[in-house]
Amino acid sequence: MSANQMIIGGKRYFKVSEVCAMLGIFKNTLYNWEKKKKIPKAHRDPMSGWRLYSEQEIKTIRRISGRV
Repeated sequence: MSANQMIIGGKRYFKVSEVCAMLGIFKNTLYNWEKKKKIPKAHRDPMSGWRLYSEQEIKTIRRISGRV
């Protein structure tokens, strides 16, 4: 498991940097997609406020963005 992944309630979540690396996009692209409601809103870590994405959410973003 990389430093950018977190386990919460038995579910694996990824931070923005890891998701962007997987998708081959910039952080601003991901933020803009979320702002324009093209992708589901990310979960937030209650302590840090970081955006977190589950494996299923990443699959959904891949499908919506065409980055399969």
